[in-house]
Amino acid sequence: MKLSVEVDGASYVLELERDGSQARYKLSGERDASGEATVAEIMPGVFSILLGHRSVEVRVERAGDALEAWTGGERHVVSVADARDRSIRANTAGATGPVELRAQMPGKVVSVLVEVGARVQAGHGLIVVEAMKMQNEMKSPKDGVVSKIHAREGATVAAGEALLVVE
Repeated sequence: MKLSVEVDGASYVLELERDGSQARYKLSGERDASGEATVAEIMPGVFSILLGHRSVEVRVERAGDALEAWTGGERHVVSVADARDRSIRANTAGATGPVELRAQMPGKVVSVLVEVGARVQAGHGLIVVEAMKMQNEMKSPKDGVVSKIHAREGATVAAGEALLVVE
């Protein structure tokens, strides 16, 4: 799983593979780090993390849309988002003209969530495609109007195939 993480205003990309309480991670950004960790929730919102021979306790609380993480008496403001969602927003936030939404990998269209002429906002769910036994809701890359729908429910789509257009 690839996540966009912001800690106290600094941006990072976190690649994370979990297997039960074990996690392999790679952090890229202002500081780089990688390794393995054991994570256990010892109380609701309190985690014990073992990094090599070092143990760290982290308390996490929701603070609006972000999280507050407390460790070693220090407070950090953290936000976490799926890297795919954040990159779409960043790359097309100021997009003008039509934007074509394409299949990211081969799959089957499970449902089309909008109709031609629907007004949508950036991040609004448009279509659900199942690939590798996982359903992925694809979201609008910008505010606009759905002008074309190329895919239909039940159809098989190839990687890169046009699904719909938002103008």
